[in-house]
Amino acid sequence: MRQPIQRKSLQDQATEWLREAIVRGDFAPGAVLTELDLTDRIGLGRGTVRSALFAMEAQELVTRTPYSSWRVAVLDAQAIWEIYTLRAAFEGLGARILAERRTEFGTKLVEAAFAALPAANDAGTDARVAADLGFHASFVEQTGHQHLIRRHGLLADKMEWLYRWSEAHWPCRQPLVSDHQCLFDTLMTGSPDAAEQAVRDHIAESIELDVTGFHELHARGATPPQQEQA
Repeated sequence: MRQPIQRKSLQDQATEWLREAIVRGDFAPGAVLTELDLTDRIGLGRGTVRSALFAMEAQELVTRTPYSSWRVAVLDAQAIWEIYTLRAAFEGLGARILAERRTEFGTKLVEAAFAALPAANDAGTDARVAADLGFHASFVEQTGHQHLIRRHGLLADKMEWLYRWSEAHWPCRQPLVSDHQCLFDTLMTGSPDAAEQAVRDHIAESIELDVTGFHELHARGATPPQQEQA
């Protein structure tokens, strides 16, 4: 049976267009965004585009200088560290809660998300991003902790933005299954302390790889220019 057509306002459509353009790297980190240029590109009115920019500012994917300009957020070593450490805090808490109440909550979401990793590994960036981030979201969602789920969800766009940046420079650097096997096993059977630590260890490795990679790119002059106009 066909699914109902989703009705989206023009503002929602503009916001989604801009979000995808930023997250997928069509606009470089630090690039200037002008309302006039975006109006031409998106094909919607300036007020609608401005609303989309404000929405992306709320997601911290865009920054604004009052009475001056809009820019894509800067992605540097500090930003990488901040995104990952906040993610570790949310997901570490989710892993701890799940391990404490595993019998009550079950693990079906986590098992299904882990089972999806093998097929996604060599299926392209979109599939890898969805499967990897989906696995991490699964054990947060499994807890049923609505405040945690919402706050983790608010970080989703920035995590995808960073993930796609990393994949663009080092495709398939980390095989999905082997990279998550230890974390999965610990979530299934480990203590609350072990589950939280497994998340933090997993994310610490990503921090080291991406921060080190950023510095290497910067040394080669390969990091995106921060003053480029979109």
